[in-house]
Amino acid sequence: MAPKICIVGAGVSGLRCATVLLGHSYDVTIIEARNRIGGRVAQSDQMGPLEVDIGANWVHSTGYNPVIELAKETGTPLHRWKESTLVVDDEGHLVAPSEANKALKQVWEILEGAIEYSTNRNEEIDSSASLHSFFEGWCDGAFQRGDMTGREVELVLGMSQMWGAYVGDRVELQSLKYFYLEDYDCFIPTNYQKIITRVSAVPLAQAHLKLNTVMVSVEAQNGGPRPVCLTTSDGEKQYFDDVVVTTPLGWLKQHKESMHQLHPRIASAIDSISFGRLEKVLIEFPIAFWESVTANVENGSDDTVSFVHWLSPSYATQTNPRNWRLECVSFHAFEEPYRRNILLFYTFGDCSTHITTSIRGLQGKARDQWLQQFFEPYYSRLPGYAKTFAPLRFLATEWCNDEFAGNGSYSNFQVGMTDAAHDVRAIRHGMPEQHIYFAGEHTAPFDGLGTVAGAYTSGEKVARRIIESRQPAKATTDNSAVQSKAIVG
Repeated sequence: MAPKICIVGAGVSGLRCATVLLGHSYDVTIIEARNRIGGRVAQSDQMGPLEVDIGANWVHSTGYNPVIELAKETGTPLHRWKESTLVVDDEGHLVAPSEANKALKQVWEILEGAIEYSTNRNEEIDSSASLHSFFEGWCDGAFQRGDMTGREVELVLGMSQMWGAYVGDRVELQSLKYFYLEDYDCFIPTNYQKIITRVSAVPLAQAHLKLNTVMVSVEAQNGGPRPVCLTTSDGEKQYFDDVVVTTPLGWLKQHKESMHQLHPRIASAIDSISFGRLEKVLIEFPIAFWESVTANVENGSDDTVSFVHWLSPSYATQTNPRNWRLECVSFHAFEEPYRRNILLFYTFGDCSTHITTSIRGLQGKARDQWLQQFFEPYYSRLPGYAKTFAPLRFLATEWCNDEFAGNGSYSNFQVGMTDAAHDVRAIRHGMPEQHIYFAGEHTAPFDGLGTVAGAYTSGEKVARRIIESRQPAKATTDNSAVQSKAIVG
């Protein structure tokens, strides 16, 4: 009889786990709380016929990346942003593009220095040290040596806040000690749809998929028909040989009680690892007015604008009293046929919470009016803007309002963490002695944490562990219980 496995969650990690297990003739059931597959990889048609990603749209990599291979196989294009940026200062004035691009280059140099420092000197870095403090120290040293002017320091520190859009919270909260666990790379100018179609092909054809079904509890059984009992929101109890929980870290934080007999070390790790609040607002215009002749002449090149940064705006206090800085990428920087007159704003932390709380329940014109009132002070300060270029449509994500996303985006590593690497390992190891495992971006290899590639790899690795656990016992099997206690104990 084939082993019977349940996978909780039909996101990338769950789908990949199912594919590997099905390839070894396992009996696989997938339960999914939503009415669709994909999890935090999802699309919307609100911006026209070419659906846009409302979840993941970056492909992050260090070395081999399975998502890059999937992109090649499915004909999904990848875009690498050029270092061309516009910056609006805190008073609403456009910074000279040559000055802005120099500052952006300096920001990337400091980020690379921070990764190297975090990697090589990790043991001596205090857990309270932040990425922001590293930027301040770097800039202060450069200023004292005469390598940077006061104006350059101001721009670089302001633009360093861009890292919040990568991790989902303020740069002041990003741990320097564990900064080496973060990464960034290229962008998908279309969407993840073809990749998800490829990843889900085998599970959709061969697994038992139950949508609109929430896991209520999972617990190991003594003397039952199979080792693990899983109860779902429809009241049904099912028994499995193994269960793989791939729900987002944010959901785990809120539902630890659903996993009976959860090991204290794993519970502590779930509490310890942070969960970001990254949101997106897409705004489409009749033309890409920010690509003005003046901007290109000042730039000294024909490059289109890739990034725009607004530094701690002091000119929109009615809608932004806490001066949250903003940033966006321009879809007009894509090559044809993907080029569109869209600015994609990234918000994070308290700004995301403010926006998603404010638009919760708003529909249609009322929702668009709120978004226009909030964002107009920013896009209206770009070169070439005129009132006649009013937005055509808006799309705002609400992951912070999404229970099944864990009311946030993905894992990150904030100041105050003292044992992040072991926290990740503890959740990744799971409770094999109870036949309960975990997978997802928060359990990925360290170079894939918080990424789609990491989620994919984590699902594959758990599947292979389950398969190996059912192979004929080896001479070293007696050491497995000791090893399990060493990892989570």
